[in-house]
Amino acid sequence: MTTHADTVAAFDARASLTRNVLALTSGLTLWTAVHFGVTAILPLLLHDQGYDARGIGFMLGAMGMAQLALRPFAGWIVDAFGRRTPLVLSLVLLASASALLYSPVGWAVLANRVLTGAAYSLGTTAFFTLVVEAAPPGRHGEVQGYVALGITLGVGLGPVAAVALYQGFSPGTVPAERMTSVAIGAVTVAVSSGVCFSAVSSTFRARGRAHPYALRTNFRREGLLPALLNFCTQIPNVAFSTFLPLWAIARGVGNPGTLFVGSQVGAVVSRLLGGRMADRYGRRPVLVPVLVGLAATLAGMRCVAGLPFLFALAAGYGTLYGVAFLILPSLAGDAVPATGRGAAINTMGLGADLAQLLGPWGLGLAAGTWGFGGALVAAGMVPLAGAVVYLTQARRG
Repeated sequence: MTTHADTVAAFDARASLTRNVLALTSGLTLWTAVHFGVTAILPLLLHDQGYDARGIGFMLGAMGMAQLALRPFAGWIVDAFGRRTPLVLSLVLLASASALLYSPVGWAVLANRVLTGAAYSLGTTAFFTLVVEAAPPGRHGEVQGYVALGITLGVGLGPVAAVALYQGFSPGTVPAERMTSVAIGAVTVAVSSGVCFSAVSSTFRARGRAHPYALRTNFRREGLLPALLNFCTQIPNVAFSTFLPLWAIARGVGNPGTLFVGSQVGAVVSRLLGGRMADRYGRRPVLVPVLVGLAATLAGMRCVAGLPFLFALAAGYGTLYGVAFLILPSLAGDAVPATGRGAAINTMGLGADLAQLLGPWGLGLAAGTWGFGGALVAAGMVPLAGAVVYLTQARRG
């Protein structure tokens, strides 16, 4: 028989879950709007300043170096000092990075990428750990799907708004002057995101001095396979964010930010249903076709021209990437107890770090040799390799 106390406890649990989902979703919307808005605009800025494909890749790859440098500490920080404080701190770093774009000369762009990489490394470890812990048992994929709608909104709005602001000035305006309004907006939105994350409640008690730093406390063996699959998923995303805008302009698209809108149109369904599919059918039967599909969409972008075709392929890409994005954190977080969950998800993040470092550099070399379209095809080969490794690991298991 259900008592009054049980009813009140169940109501409080639902209310807490709703509040956390709303705070995480709104904060993630603003965070991704800044992150991907600036990521979309920097290749255009550097191209207008005279950088070639290899130079653009080198500049943007600095973000990956910062991510790798902080990764040995991120898992320990999240487990020792809690989830929320490091997450808010990462948005302070992102706001500082955005302020540097007031004067977007070479050193400022590099510093922006370094601070953005540090914010990404620390913030994603704290964020995904919070999301996994906020979800009731058996509903991890569903809750991650709801929260990931913030990515849909942020990626859909941030790049198109940033590109519109950048292109809205007269043709004679120098690139540095075009970045002023982008920088002001990015700082404001990043600070607002940190405010949203500060409203998230967490039952996890920071371990403090009971969790002394050691390199091994930041990583878990269970996170290695998710890290590899994360790398194979993020390389296409690097190509989509970095070189597709320049390729799209050459193929007749006026504002390449509309392709980010297309990717999130496709992601809406995957955010809502992809997690449930993985919970019901298993992660491997869903993730392997997704990796193959990512390769196919990137190859298709190489072969078409014009906004309608590229928009349709961007929508397909967003659908597939959204499903993968839901599966990987659960794959890492569910394999370990709560005290090591931050380290496991931090290990998974190594894949994104390597993709942000090697992706711009390697794809920049590919673009310098085969053009921007060739770089898209090269990026598509990576998720195919990931699908093969995942299937091979299953057979060995």
